[in-house]
Amino acid sequence: MTEESPQFVSVHTIANRFEADLLLDALEQEGIPTLLRTFEETPYDGLFVSQRGWGKIMVPEALTSQARQVIEPLLKTVQPESPYVAPSEIDPHLWERLRAADPQTVCHSANVRYNGALEAYEFPFLNTRFHCFPHQEAIEPIEENPYVRLDFEFYLATLYYLLEAQPREPSGNWISEKDLPGGAFFFRGPHVFPFSPLLKLFDPHPHLFDAASQVLGGTRVDMGDAAYSLQIYPRVPLLFVFWKGDDEFEAAMNVRFDENILLHLKTLDTLWALVNVVCRSLRTAGKQLSEGTPS
Repeated sequence: MTEESPQFVSVHTIANRFEADLLLDALEQEGIPTLLRTFEETPYDGLFVSQRGWGKIMVPEALTSQARQVIEPLLKTVQPESPYVAPSEIDPHLWERLRAADPQTVCHSANVRYNGALEAYEFPFLNTRFHCFPHQEAIEPIEENPYVRLDFEFYLATLYYLLEAQPREPSGNWISEKDLPGGAFFFRGPHVFPFSPLLKLFDPHPHLFDAASQVLGGTRVDMGDAAYSLQIYPRVPLLFVFWKGDDEFEAAMNVRFDENILLHLKTLDTLWALVNVVCRSLRTAGKQLSEGTPS
């Protein structure tokens, strides 16, 4: 660095490489020069795990205020990325919070029921009912469930919904992920939605998208070549829009959120996890329907 070079100062301590890539990209788009100075990575680096720090983002001293204005909105809705897949790896603090919560308040806010005899919350996900047992730290289907995988992301989204949902109904207005604060930066690269397996399945057989959406309780919406609104949780619908491929354009799929979505699930990574779960359910339903019978 020469004497004519600007003095760089630390503007933010980052949790991991994912957060670094996200914030550096946002700053670059605003024309703010940056330097990245990393610490030694810990073996527990990942989403929903407290971090001691992975490094620092440095910017010219004169641009620190502008840089913080770019960074702070992203940090309010984004947490770092997760390598975890097993429900047992859920942060124990989430279960502790749910055990400490007032069931009447949770039921009113999330529009779910509480079974006092079982000490369990009863909630619908898509068109299947489940029990969530805070004391057993478990979620179990009440009826047969051949389509929803009870994995880390399903547990994660469900716990956050029960803890964060507000007593507000969906507005009926659909928005894209780019309309969410920080969404244009977050939902790309490692966080693009997993539509490729769905398109590989549904583009050659469009009727399977209709059938899979309907078996999951979807309601037809007049958008794209086919679109369905899926009721995920009582206050969280998602809209999946499908365009068939042709000689000019490849097949495409989009997801739309109700504009009140962040009242009920407050972070973008939780939304990403939820969309992953629903995409897996659509694909499982489509594959099983194509084979003639659920496995």
